[in-house]
Formats: sequence, structure tokens, C-alpha cells
Amino acid sequence: MNPTIIKGEGVKIGNNVRINISEYLKIGDRSIILDNAIIEGRHVEIGKEAVIHEHSHIGGGSCFDWQSHLEIGDFLHLGKFAHINPARKIVIGDECGLGDHTKLWGHGSYLSKYEGFPVAFDNITVGNRVWMPNAWINPGVNIGDDVVIAAFSLVNKDIPSGCLAGGVPARILKENVYPRELSQTEKTEFVNQISKDIQTELLLQGDLIIHNHVSGETIFDVKNRVIKGPCNLETEKTKHQLRRYGIRFKYTSIKGRYVAW
Repeated sequence: MNPTIIKGEGVKIGNNVRINISEYLKIGDRSIILDNAIIEGRHVEIGKEAVIHEHSHIGGGSCFDWQSHLEIGDFLHLGKFAHINPARKIVIGDECGLGDHTKLWGHGSYLSKYEGFPVAFDNITVGNRVWMPNAWINPGVNIGDDVVIAAFSLVNKDIPSGCLAGGVPARILKENVYPRELSQTEKTEFVNQISKDIQTELLLQGDLIIHNHVSGETIFDVKNRVIKGPCNLETEKTKHQLRRYGIRFKYTSIKGRYVAW
């Protein structure tokens, strides 16, 4: 049976990328797969504007089993040498950052279950807006929304929404801490820092007055993640700089205007 492969608009695939899919693969618009990455499995769905870094690996043991299924939302960040093993169903929400060397395991086995050794094959669920730099997630774990997992953590039990967790094994370090409303002072400092960074970058590139060549103004509604107005070099740098601070917009530029997707 020939697999169904759907490649979105603007997808970029680097050198020596290996793709081996038995049934279904979908890669969302404007996603980037960098050199030497591997994507294999039975059923894999990757959302829009994913960045899959060098030497990362989707697949591994039992990834072609009939129970294997991987769904990933928009804005995935899969770091270098990270590994997602969809031996069973794994669902990952929007805006999830799986940092370098992070591992999600749909199975764990080697020694004989018949002789009492631990063997696990189970699903994993990761909510929206989850950051796990260099963490290890065991089979059967469910992680809620708005969660940060500390580096070098081993997660072997469920983690509720809004918390900071870490350790080996991971435990909840702080509850109900995310998202947090910034004070007005913090908001002002953040906006000033963003503006300074953008203007410095434009000045270094000789593009400081680019906004004079485009009529109208562009508004970035950070709270509601909405962009209104024309697109130009300065606004694209603003959008990029906000993304670096974790503020992502589901907008793309079409004929000089921002359009929601």
C-alpha cells in the first residue's frame, strides 16, 4: 500500500533527511525539517510552522505497529537529537517546545515481562504551550496545558496544567503558576526591550527607516495574538522578535498584508 503524504505550502526539507512512512504523513505549511532528521512511523501529523532540528528523530521501536499514531499541533520545536517514539498514540498540542535531547517514549521494554521485569507500551498526551528542555517522558504520561518541565527531568506520572515540575523522578515544584499576568511595570519593561532589540537590529542592517516606505501602521495585539496592518521588513522583524520571546501569531503575509491562518 502506498502511503498518503501531504506536504504543505512553503515546507523546507534539509539535506540527508530520511522519511519512511507506511500509511500517512502530513507536514503543515511553512514547517522546516533540518539536515539529518528522521521521520518514520505508521501515521504522523505535524502542524504548521514546525521546526524539526538537525539529528532529531521521530520513530524508533514499534513505530510501524497498528497502534502507532502521532499528532502534533502548530509551532512545534523539536530540538537537536530529540526523539519522539510513537510506539503507541502520542498527541502533542500547539506551541510545544521539546528541547535538545528530549525523549518521549511510547514504549519501554527489553527484559522478560514473564519474569517480572518492567515492560510498558502506552499512550502519551502533551497539552498546549508546554516546554520541556532535555527531559525524558515515559509511556502513559499525560501533561496538561501551560507546563514547564525542568531540564534533565524524568517524568513518569501525570503533570497537571499550569505548573512547574522537575526532578528524577519529576515532582510538582510550583502549582498554578502559568500563565501569569505581568504587572504594568513588567509589561512596560518588556515592550521597551523588544523595541530596543528591533531598532538595534534594523540599524545594524541599515534598515531603520524602512517604515517610511510603507503607508499605514501595523498593530501587534500581544494579549489576543492578533496582527492588523501591512507587512514590511520592520513588522516581520517585530514578529520574529516576539516569537523569540514565546509570543507566536497564526498569521502569514499575503500581498503585503497579514492574514490569519
